[in-house]
Amino acid sequence: MPPMHLHVISCLLFFLTQNVASLDQPQPSEEIVRRSLAFDDDAALVRRSLAFDDDAALVKDYVLNHYKDTFREPNGTLAHPYLVPGGPYSQSWDWDSVFTGLALLDLGSAPYLAGSMKNFFDQTNLTTGEVTICVDPTTTSPSCSSDPADNQASGSHAKPLLIQGALVSADFTGDYMQFHAYKDKMASLLKYWEDVRLDTTTSLYTWHDQMENGADNLVLSPCPSPRSECWNDDGCANSLSAPDLMTFLIREHLAYAKFLDQWGEDGGDEERSKAAEVAKAMNDELWSEKDGFHHARNVTSGSDIDFATYVLGFPLWAGEGAISKEQASAIVDRLMQPDMLGNWGVRSTSSENEFYNNDDIITPYSNWQGPIWVNSNVITAYGMLDHGFDEEALVLVQRVMAALAADLRDTGEWHEDYNAEDGTGISADGFLSWNTLGYRMADDIAKQVNPMKL
Repeated sequence: MPPMHLHVISCLLFFLTQNVASLDQPQPSEEIVRRSLAFDDDAALVRRSLAFDDDAALVKDYVLNHYKDTFREPNGTLAHPYLVPGGPYSQSWDWDSVFTGLALLDLGSAPYLAGSMKNFFDQTNLTTGEVTICVDPTTTSPSCSSDPADNQASGSHAKPLLIQGALVSADFTGDYMQFHAYKDKMASLLKYWEDVRLDTTTSLYTWHDQMENGADNLVLSPCPSPRSECWNDDGCANSLSAPDLMTFLIREHLAYAKFLDQWGEDGGDEERSKAAEVAKAMNDELWSEKDGFHHARNVTSGSDIDFATYVLGFPLWAGEGAISKEQASAIVDRLMQPDMLGNWGVRSTSSENEFYNNDDIITPYSNWQGPIWVNSNVITAYGMLDHGFDEEALVLVQRVMAALAADLRDTGEWHEDYNAEDGTGISADGFLSWNTLGYRMADDIAKQVNPMKL
């Protein structure tokens, strides 16, 4: 007969998995939690599950008390209301704006999200489609740096995410026509990637550098950005293709297609066909059947890059039909392995990678070689929902929520990234951006809703 404490644990687990209606938040099944749990015993499993409601309540309360700190009224070169992250940042950034705007829709962020995207569209060169990863009220040539002493204009292009950001606002308000004046700018942004970043040999698209993709020093590039001493434009620029960029482009074409449909204009089917072409190139050129995820590639050298990083989860979020059911299952399995999934969420880089670390880095760029980042985990969780992996998504959200709540209990504020081993906040004291997704992510998972589904 099993020891008495095992009977108690079994009863608690039965309560958690069979009587979730009595809790504010759902709980993953015992099998899923055991599969992914890095804790040592069943008691830790129970404690984590029971703490979820307290963590979510604390996180929501913090957002309710601080969300307006991200709102800005028109100022200087920025003609529309906009969003900024807290901490050392004063600029309006591409994906920070999109994910903060998404997080706070129920709290009045829609006009600020819409305005942020309009500010980016305003500063997009209609001829070339160029626009930087941030916009700044004091200049039209921002450095996009966390270092106040860095006045070098950024050469990094905004991620292909701006049309998606506009669509999030339009879907929420039902006002698609507010963006009709920017139709040509949207088309120009998409054409930029075709003209400048397409490797015609492979049909893969490339990042200029990793400041551009937002994962500033990710291990996919030996020399991540022009702020690195090793950087050489001829050998480094426009070389890296990775599944995050391909996913962004698939989604950007789909978002533009929806705008065209809503405006009653032709071209939606053509954009959906382009999205399918990007997905085909991603699967044909980057998918590894052996490893169960899409690799990255240096298209200049032709070298395959098989490092496991958070970007392997992005294709889950790419949209219906972008990847197969078998691919989705393999990707989720890889993400749930202990080198990727830790106690506080999915690591930015596998703990088995030789470069893995959780160092406190903010200048000249942030650290994506190990720490937990809220935005990438929520993207992955939403992608898991799209493919029916609801309980795995819940595991991610529980762990990220635990990190956010622990930071508030320990320091009274949030940080940009979190130590993957102990969950402590690392850099950018007072950071308030996509971590506000904590306000809605548990409810979204409970309702099985991906609010950015395309």
